[in-house]
Amino acid sequence: MSAATRSLSRGVRASWPWRLAALALGLGVAVAAPHVFTGIAAQHLLVMVAINVILVVSLDLLVGGAGLISLGHAAFMGVGAYTSALLVKGGAAYPTGLLAAIGAAALAGLVVGVPALRLRGHYFSVVTFIVGIIATILMTNLVDLTRGPMGLPGIPFVTLRLFGWEHTFRSVVFKTGFYYLALAFALLALLLRWRLGRSRFGRSLAAIKGDENLAESVGVPTYRVKLTAFVLAAGVAGLAGSLYAHYTAFISPDTFTFIHSFDLFVMNLVGGAGTFLGPVVGPAFLTLLGNALRDLSPALSQVIYGALLILVIVALPDGLVGGARRLLRSLGRARA
Repeated sequence: MSAATRSLSRGVRASWPWRLAALALGLGVAVAAPHVFTGIAAQHLLVMVAINVILVVSLDLLVGGAGLISLGHAAFMGVGAYTSALLVKGGAAYPTGLLAAIGAAALAGLVVGVPALRLRGHYFSVVTFIVGIIATILMTNLVDLTRGPMGLPGIPFVTLRLFGWEHTFRSVVFKTGFYYLALAFALLALLLRWRLGRSRFGRSLAAIKGDENLAESVGVPTYRVKLTAFVLAAGVAGLAGSLYAHYTAFISPDTFTFIHSFDLFVMNLVGGAGTFLGPVVGPAFLTLLGNALRDLSPALSQVIYGALLILVIVALPDGLVGGARRLLRSLGRARA
């Protein structure tokens, strides 16, 4: 082992206690948040941040993991939301609706991914963009199934039953319980993303992101790996869609448009694509920023919002998390 490798290994081992401490602190903040921010509006934001974290984590598997820029991710969220809402409205238990939402979104991801992933670069992005538009058109025009632009009201709240115990998350008024439910799924999504990133599958994704032709030449089944990642990401987006539908008790096609897909992409970019904390920091930062600018006039708030996004992306091309890492490294070198 070379001296440089030994030095790097020592550095990694030394950073673990700090990483664990930061993780414990972040988890503590997330658990305590609804008891600090007790207003309904603030707790609604917390729930939306948790759901957006799930969505951005799933998108990061494509963008940060394999360098695949997907611009139709909200469509898979919509597939999951409508699947779960219609099944539970029809009398199915919520866990059944949730599993069906994941399965339907994953199946939609497979149908889209099989042809789309044969394309590369911006051609793939354009196809996902068009798929997002087609999905919104279908949700709007399949009136008998989705009620079209009128939206689907009266979606039952999440009800869980276990060994005689039953609890309904009446999330319109009582948001704390649903926040913890969404937080649990967000943590599971983060854990899944972290484990995948350190698996052989994750290393294959990283190789594809680095140079797809080179990865293929050394035996990585690039098409199969990308398709698996796309189906997984779509399934997790469907999970987030199910949570959203039963949280708001109302969904309409307006929620799952290209604009939402683009918002998710920007959240991923601003937080730091390919980093563990990026999918948490991006949704939290942009959701809170949008809320902070809500009191201004719509035109002025959009201008300020856009200007701040441009500033962050230009100044921090690897996101807020990447920028923080560079700052900490600079401080470390200055101290040494």
